[in-house]
Amino acid sequence: MRHRLRVPRPPGPRPPPGLRGADLVEPLQDRADPVYDLVVGLGIDYLCADGFVVNTFDAIEHETLVAFEEFFSGEGGVYPPAYAVGPFVRSACSEQEAGKRYECVRWLDAQPDGSVLYVCFGSGGTLSMEQNAELAAGLEASGQRFLWVVRFPSDKDKSASYFGTAGHANDPLSYLPQGFVERTKHVGLCVPPWAPQVEILNHRAVGGFLSHAGWNSTLEAVCAGVPVLAWPLFAEQRMNAVKISSEEEEGGVGVALRMRPREEDGVVPREDVATLVREIMAGEKGAKARMKAVELREEAEKAAAPGGPAHRALAAVVGNWIAGVPGPAARGAQREPGPRA
Repeated sequence: MRHRLRVPRPPGPRPPPGLRGADLVEPLQDRADPVYDLVVGLGIDYLCADGFVVNTFDAIEHETLVAFEEFFSGEGGVYPPAYAVGPFVRSACSEQEAGKRYECVRWLDAQPDGSVLYVCFGSGGTLSMEQNAELAAGLEASGQRFLWVVRFPSDKDKSASYFGTAGHANDPLSYLPQGFVERTKHVGLCVPPWAPQVEILNHRAVGGFLSHAGWNSTLEAVCAGVPVLAWPLFAEQRMNAVKISSEEEEGGVGVALRMRPREEDGVVPREDVATLVREIMAGEKGAKARMKAVELREEAEKAAAPGGPAHRALAAVVGNWIAGVPGPAARGAQREPGPRA
């Protein structure tokens, strides 16, 4: 049984600065996609919530939170209130086993301050065979120090690592260009297939993060004060990349530069990789992003401090539970039976 939801007429749309239709999640870009109706239906169901508890904070999503407050919350509003209770990130000590020092961290100990680009595409991010080779060539040509968490490539799915459908060899490093590891061993380290990310981002030697722009990774970079070279692959990552990118380019918060794949084949060529790696690590734009990242880290610390905005937001949620604040029906949202699916 499907239902319709009657709600007060919402105000006109307020698109975030810099966000294009092509940046939305894939199912919303194609109405013929069988998942399209599901995603739209989930969006409608959100109207029945009593509120949204979100792992974010004002300095990184100010306009979005203001939009909720101005247009969607309160008496007669369409959407429930949003509670920014973040940033929640793992602590570096939680990644360390008692008495254990990871090899990659020991390698970082020997590098100069702020000199290493950390390269990781999250738990599921997967590059194609061609893109894997282009990234390797670009890193080598950049001349910059790097720590690369290497996973099996796949030509089938950009999220293949989630489902174990990427490469089948015993070692992801076997997919790298011949001789790459040996040629770059004095400036780079390749780690298969996992590394203690929070500990790495907070290491004094790390000066940049080439990331898929997943939200957890984004918050971890922000809380470490590390600028990002955003390379979104799937899901909401393109939207995140817009949010954190350079203010001059897209209206974001200015802590990231963007990788731009070629339109014809979706590949970022090695020349672009090398150019942007040098820029984020040693260029003027990278320096500006680094300064902004430090500022945002300070704002994140303020947000999460005892008695700060995150604590007050969570206290408001608990207060509403205790007080039994009316749900969406009291705001004018009413479900009524609709045609069967």
